[in-house]
Amino acid sequence: MDALSITTVMLVFLLAGGVKGVVGLGLPTVAIALLSAAFGIEAALPLLVIPSFVTNVWQGAVGGHAQALFRRFGVALAIIPATTWIGYHYVFIAAPEAMERVLGAVLILYAGAGLARVRFAVPAGAEPFTTPILGAVNGLVTGVTGTFAVPLVMYLEAVGLDRDQLVQMMGIAFSVSTAALAGVLIAHGAYRIDVGYVSAAAVVPAIAGMAAGARLRARLTPAAFRRWLLAALALIGLKLLVLG
Repeated sequence: MDALSITTVMLVFLLAGGVKGVVGLGLPTVAIALLSAAFGIEAALPLLVIPSFVTNVWQGAVGGHAQALFRRFGVALAIIPATTWIGYHYVFIAAPEAMERVLGAVLILYAGAGLARVRFAVPAGAEPFTTPILGAVNGLVTGVTGTFAVPLVMYLEAVGLDRDQLVQMMGIAFSVSTAALAGVLIAHGAYRIDVGYVSAAAVVPAIAGMAAGARLRARLTPAAFRRWLLAALALIGLKLLVLG
């Protein structure tokens, strides 16, 4: 990668970290959207791995609910790696040129649901059946697009997690998804060591952005910020869907 490309990557992760600092999520989604728009999704996926993993492990370790969350959602977490491999091996590799448009559609769906304030409710008695489905679908989406939020975030909101549990569970699930994606990329020879160095270096701006976003949170209305973020993601998704 040349100096301009590396600078672009660092700025993307600074911005994505800032978004995560303000609203508690969005680093993988923002980063993969912008990196795919700049370099294409095949180049973007390996760059995402290390900053996403480090920041999400940090988020998943804080909150004090880890044991209960693993008991409740452990089946989904166990399924995610296998379906991530299936999504990448059988869908992404088969038609990589179409995956940017798939990512665009996923971003538009995610942003549209958020802007429309679509909310679902999952009865407690249904969780033993719906949670494995969540793991399977989320793993497939991760393997195909590199994004982790759809449908995970909507599902976690639907089962009634409180704010602290939601933030910690997103960190745990995104950590598992990132590790699964890294394993799949390595197994398929799609993770080069030089890209790994750039990805590792991007941890610094990602954490700096998170710290700045956390300070900015006190001055912003998170709901208003999230609306602007979702609108921006929808525009990026439209670009990827229409132009690739």
